Amino acid sequence: MEYDSLPKLRAETAPWPPDTAFRSQWKTFAGLNPHISPFCQLEWMELGIGIFGKGERILPFRFLDIDGNVHAMGLFRLVKEPGRLLSRTVLRTIEYNSQRINPFLTSNPNAMAAAIIALTETVGEPIDSFDFFKLDPLDGALQEVSALLSKHGVSHELREFNEQPYFPLDGSWVEYLSERTQGHRKRIRRYTRKLQEYYPDYRFSRYQKPTDFPQSDMTVVLDEIMWLFDKSWQADALEKREALDDMKRFYAGVAEEFLNNGMLDLCTLHCNGTLIAFELNLIGAGSVYMLFGAYDRDYADWSPGNAILSEILQDSYTKGYKRVEFGGEYLDYKRLWTKTSSPSYHLRVHGTTWKATVKRILSR
Repeated sequence: MEYDSLPKLRAETAPWPPDTAFRSQWKTFAGLNPHISPFCQLEWMELGIGIFGKGERILPFRFLDIDGNVHAMGLFRLVKEPGRLLSRTVLRTIEYNSQRINPFLTSNPNAMAAAIIALTETVGEPIDSFDFFKLDPLDGALQEVSALLSKHGVSHELREFNEQPYFPLDGSWVEYLSERTQGHRKRIRRYTRKLQEYYPDYRFSRYQKPTDFPQSDMTVVLDEIMWLFDKSWQADALEKREALDDMKRFYAGVAEEFLNNGMLDLCTLHCNGTLIAFELNLIGAGSVYMLFGAYDRDYADWSPGNAILSEILQDSYTKGYKRVEFGGEYLDYKRLWTKTSSPSYHLRVHGTTWKATVKRILSR
């Protein structure tokens, strides 16, 4: 195959669990890439693998040129997925509970396209498809990657996966309100004001470092938010799928891991002597990523979810953050706050097995 402008890369597997050298190199690449979110941090991915990736084969890769220089890195999983008639062998991204990701730790379209080609030529067993989910558009670089793959004859599809709303923190909170209609402004202000007026002990708290917690110990606050989550409608839905305990273990692990590296953002709202809402978020590259939250259904008439979101947005303006990412589920209440969103994508590179060929023909 001719690569023209693409670097000729080879994919080299690394041990799993990752050794110190791989961890150090991953951290360096993540730190240099402007498109790396918390979901590309090795710690996030390891937590997901440990809880949700039972029995899956994990494949860490470095992508090197002929001189041994590393141009990209990636972490993937090899899975068997059920099909209509036969199962399929799929190499796919590790995107448990993630929003938008960049699975190759490079923002260079040429390096990414070359890494994808190297990956498809290296895996030592038949693969029906290479599926990369929840991809960040990378400021247009992802479309360039798709064009480069097409140019080099790599059969693939690039499709929008979902829309992820976010709140751009441009200007100030006062300016944001001034751009709303009078009715909209009153509605937003009422979320916090009515609670403050009725409950004198109303309190919004934001924990981001160990010393923010009582006695520098997160345990009490973490136990309290998990107690509230158990009362939520989300917990009811997860319980039906027997997924509640795993989800709680995952986010407890996220809180403990990311508190130590300065990326945790845990927000709580109390009144009437009790916790009525919380949001467990992460901070990365000036953005707040909302991940895991709930409110007390006994206080639903007071709109505690919107009240705590209002507090988070106001405080985020004060702290100088760039945006608040609302996540992939476009719930109706988010439309009140923003109409701005970013797509995530699914890139599928077709394998060369007979099953992949038949599927590709039937999908035309």
